[in-house]
Amino acid sequence: MNEKKTDFDIICLSHLKWEKTLFQRPQQIMRQLSKNHKIIYISHCSTKEYLANLFKGNLGEYRGKENDNLFFMTIPFLPFARRSRFLQRMTDAICVRAAKRRAKRMGFSNILLWLYYPTYVNHLKRFRYEKLVYDCMDLFRGFTASVGNVQDIENTLLEKADIVFTGGRSLQKSKEGINPKTHCFPSGVEYDHFFKATLPDTPVPEDIRNIGHPILGYFGAVDERIDFDLIGHVCDQRPEWSVVFLGPLVGFDQIPLKRPNFHHLGKKDYADLPGYLKAFDVCLMPFVISELTLHISPTKTPEYLSGGKPVVSTPIPDVIADYSDVVEIARTPDEFIAGVERVMGDSQGDLHERIRKKAETKSWEYIAGEMERLISERD
Repeated sequence: MNEKKTDFDIICLSHLKWEKTLFQRPQQIMRQLSKNHKIIYISHCSTKEYLANLFKGNLGEYRGKENDNLFFMTIPFLPFARRSRFLQRMTDAICVRAAKRRAKRMGFSNILLWLYYPTYVNHLKRFRYEKLVYDCMDLFRGFTASVGNVQDIENTLLEKADIVFTGGRSLQKSKEGINPKTHCFPSGVEYDHFFKATLPDTPVPEDIRNIGHPILGYFGAVDERIDFDLIGHVCDQRPEWSVVFLGPLVGFDQIPLKRPNFHHLGKKDYADLPGYLKAFDVCLMPFVISELTLHISPTKTPEYLSGGKPVVSTPIPDVIADYSDVVEIARTPDEFIAGVERVMGDSQGDLHERIRKKAETKSWEYIAGEMERLISERD
């Protein structure tokens, strides 16, 4: 990160809770910025999930400290909030109140308000802040669970923001017309962490150790963006291959795919992912092509590459723009199978070296440092 330390504290309001099984862009960036700044990270989760952990006595993961500078808190949605604009605003208001109380307790000053979801813009007047940052990582109107008028709400946020960051090129193009102070930072990687997949002393976890090879692996949220028809086709056409998914179900009570060679091992701690990555022979990005996925820049791309693994992806524009020299792009189910076969039989001795070099330039530390520099230049 840049040596210059600008003098501000950060209140971050996010739609993604602080957790170890989906340690994504908001958590990575806030952890890097906490080297120089005090940070409060407030988010929410489903009421069902919160109550289940309450009864199990596991609420410790919903409130705590990542380090001396970073405090996090997760608050449950009010029941049915995802279907009601009023209850959504009430949930957001509870998050805002919690953030303000914690900031006062921690002695915050010169506050930078950092938002990851548009609906928090409805509560800006309740804060005293010096700058407003919007870091947009998804096309939110594309999610079926999003508030119905989320695009109008986001446009208001874009107009009010002092600076906007986006997680990909396609998102940048869709936002910079509203706010010219928009800067693109595609997904980064904690390179040293995922590089562990290449090391001989990194253990392979027990629950994947006895699954037959070749293993085609995916880790991340298992949600509406996954092309389950594509995965079903791969499983049917190549029954000798094992397809392994890691990650929490989002929007599903159970995964909508049953095949004897398909394995969903559930959600895993971020710390354990290199061991699973080591077991993968080929990494998958099997996203359905939709308005939503046409604007994503998957974090898992550089994570897979940091482990030296070949990757096959459906034609996501940002993946093509940034990684087509090292990622196999497939536009049909049969092309996807052919792509897997091609990378498994790749005879280019420098393939793994090339993809690791690509990943080395994508560190979260560099991204957070550049964001900090741009914020300081807005003085």
